[in-house]
Amino acid sequence: MRSAARDGHSAFSGLTPYQGAINDKFADYFKAAGFDVAAMLGIPIDFKRRYDLSREEICSHIKNAFQSHRNVDGIYLLSPGGWRIVDVIEAEHDLDVPIIHPVAAGIWSVLKHLGVPHPIKGSGRLLEQFP
Repeated sequence: MRSAARDGHSAFSGLTPYQGAINDKFADYFKAAGFDVAAMLGIPIDFKRRYDLSREEICSHIKNAFQSHRNVDGIYLLSPGGWRIVDVIEAEHDLDVPIIHPVAAGIWSVLKHLGVPHPIKGSGRLLEQFP
């Protein structure tokens, strides 16, 4: 079992298709909101290639990010840029850690606001374990 951060929020690592100081700004945003951010990492690719990543590349980037910060409670993928849900689900199962995909999070939010507690099997932990 992974430990929760000292303020009650779960610690997470973020992964983005961006490079440089912008990732620090993303991390600062979440920290200001009270989250424990272990890292906000940019994947080392040409930004123009972000939509052309193969399933293997996506899983590899996610797994590499997790390997460098294994004590996190989850991984947050910032921006829908190139992350396909089916690819993320594979990495989530392999790593046994929740991975928050921006499209899945949007679906979750809409269902929650509409009061439709509808778990969606085969769509990752967030949607499978709908509260």
